[in-house]
Amino acid sequence: MEWEAVIGLELHVQLLTASKLFSADPAHFTTEPNTHISAISLAHPGTLPRLNRKAIEQAVKLGLACHAQITRINYFDRKNYFYPDLPRGYQITQHHTPICRGGYLTFYLENNAQFISKQIRIHHMHLEEDAGKLLHSARCSWVDFNRAGVPLLEIVTEPELHSPEEAAACLTALRRLVRYLGVSDGNMEEGSLRCDVNVSVRPAGARTLGTKVEIKNLNSIRFVRRALEYEIHRQINELKQGIPVTQHTRGYDEQNNLTYPQRQKEMAHDYRYFPEPDLVPFVISDEMLEAIRQQMPPLQESLMDHYQHQLGLGFSEAWQLTETPAIVQFFTDTLHLLSPQAARTVANWLLGPIRAYVHSHHLPEPVGKLTPAQMAELIQLIEHGTISFTAAAQQLLPTLLEGSSASPAQLITRLGLHERPDTREIEACVDEILLSMPDKIKQYRSGKKGLLSFFVGEVMKKTRGKANPQLIHELIRERLK
Repeated sequence: MEWEAVIGLELHVQLLTASKLFSADPAHFTTEPNTHISAISLAHPGTLPRLNRKAIEQAVKLGLACHAQITRINYFDRKNYFYPDLPRGYQITQHHTPICRGGYLTFYLENNAQFISKQIRIHHMHLEEDAGKLLHSARCSWVDFNRAGVPLLEIVTEPELHSPEEAAACLTALRRLVRYLGVSDGNMEEGSLRCDVNVSVRPAGARTLGTKVEIKNLNSIRFVRRALEYEIHRQINELKQGIPVTQHTRGYDEQNNLTYPQRQKEMAHDYRYFPEPDLVPFVISDEMLEAIRQQMPPLQESLMDHYQHQLGLGFSEAWQLTETPAIVQFFTDTLHLLSPQAARTVANWLLGPIRAYVHSHHLPEPVGKLTPAQMAELIQLIEHGTISFTAAAQQLLPTLLEGSSASPAQLITRLGLHERPDTREIEACVDEILLSMPDKIKQYRSGKKGLLSFFVGEVMKKTRGKANPQLIHELIRERLK
């Protein structure tokens, strides 16, 4: 019998805000335990919560990006359970009126070297306060309350995924989206993005769902994939042996790559939800909704489609160019100064020498201090033969990325980087290089044609990148016939 897995995700996104959801305590990550706490976040008697407006805006922003319906009148509820990392003895959450309903998330799945666009529907998103963090040893447990009260947006998807690969791709897409929007840093290793998976199996072609098992607190995309692979295999084996799957919660042991039972799964009535009496309803007005819309960058999925189908870029190029709004804006502004036909040239610069320099020199901005006007002028100067690509990339680009306000043309003159038009001088350099390498020439003529690029590189070094590589290439080939 063939089996099919059915997977739904519960994604917990810590929202990027300066303070916690209901107090002024700092919300950013720190390794020093119990330093971002106060009487309010520790729920001392007499303290009352006060709602953080920025958390609402961040939640709405993600909801709009996922095409969700925004709830206009929102209430909070109390979720009652006792656990050491929950200072109040209950959690303030949204049970009856989640801030976002419906919508979908677009993700991309690789299939035979092709990337297929897929969508998963979202059931809802709701705001809640995060719990603290338990640290365990063999003898005792410690509680770090820094995380308690940090604003959390829980995203619940429909059970529409059918493989560990789809689940991993979906999580990758969400992490990329929240970073792009500035909603969360998405750092799973710090707990700002966490994933629970609900998984069941059923005979292939069946319409009814099997009994689901929840795997809690998976903190990396790789662990999501591996935990699902193990759990799907475990459930299939049990069903083949006639053992019914029971609804319960499991953890994942990454050291031994297995899931293990934790507790029976609670039902909604176990938490005794009721309206939070210390918080009044909050209203999302038309004006607030429109202001948030105006702050949002163009959506990645529409940009991906435009870059591939209108500008002729590949999936990998489109994916990388839509990593951050800053790169998107730079790419768009540069194309406006050139033409859509220059898209691949601009993309090659952004994803090649610019990215390499920014990463190796740890510049804070993805394009350093380079401006679209400088980029457009540099490309035009190369096309007109004023400067070679090598000289532009190796000598001119670093100066521009570090913040020079001069134009590329001014820098070319100042640094003496004009491409040499004197063919006789270049021919002399070619002859000098070839005469100094008789052994390499023998190897080339014996069949090592790859040495041609080596010879070109040596001549470019000799001319400090000022000669035209294509001209050098032709001169060397002519002499080595």
